[in-house]
Amino acid sequence: MRDKNGVEIRTGDVVRVSGAFFKNDNGLYFVDHSPGEAGWLGSDYSLHRVCRNGRIATGKNRIAFWPLSAFTNDRAKNAEARAWNAEHAEIEIVPFKKTDEIRAHFEDEARNIGEAIRHYVDWCGWDENGSSIAGYKASKAAREAAAARLAA
Repeated sequence: MRDKNGVEIRTGDVVRVSGAFFKNDNGLYFVDHSPGEAGWLGSDYSLHRVCRNGRIATGKNRIAFWPLSAFTNDRAKNAEARAWNAEHAEIEIVPFKKTDEIRAHFEDEARNIGEAIRHYVDWCGWDENGSSIAGYKASKAAREAAAARLAA
């Protein structure tokens, strides 16, 4: 998928969402998972809110998905929000210099996946070159690649 300027959105990019029906959906996010990425079964982009100072948000509305969704207990409002977002909501990759915490997030996930691989091989007897471990290795490589892009 591409942003409003035609640039392809990738895992690790910092994006700005604007024009959303619910105003709390607008803001800065980093792309945590992309469709087709190893280890991600979703068909949407998983976004995690980031503060202007580079901290990863921990508040109530910190996670979103692109394209934006609406989940309220009013079916009419959900339909109105989906129609509004389809027409007006935009996503744009923005230059962002304070990516240290985001990079650390991806490095931590890669390290955790590496520990899981070691556990499955050492303690569970899985074949290190088997198909079960291959998915974990691909996911770890994707996380390391996102961290490397942010470090550059």
